[in-house]
Amino acid sequence: MDTLLIELRDSLKQLTQNLLARIDSVCMKCESGDEMESLTFWLEDLSMLTETIIILSRNNFIDFEMDLFNEKADLLLDKVEERDNLFVGDLLKYDIKPLLSYLDRCITND
Repeated sequence: MDTLLIELRDSLKQLTQNLLARIDSVCMKCESGDEMESLTFWLEDLSMLTETIIILSRNNFIDFEMDLFNEKADLLLDKVEERDNLFVGDLLKYDIKPLLSYLDRCITND
């Protein structure tokens, strides 16, 4: 079981870094009102990241406080539904990105 959790943690690390690498591009597209397909794919990956964090946390494999992350993710989804692209871009850049960077550091230190 530990081997599977280690592999899942490694995948979480890769997914976190992938989301971080793509977030600035997604922000620019949101702010300019360009196509939102990249945001849709990014949000699908964020959903996978959230599920992975929950599994690893339940198994005491990582220690990451989900409350603030969930609050920002819920707000993000609300603003996406409202098509408030400027707010979405700002939320990604100034709230979600720092949380993902923190998560990346937490995984590194585990």
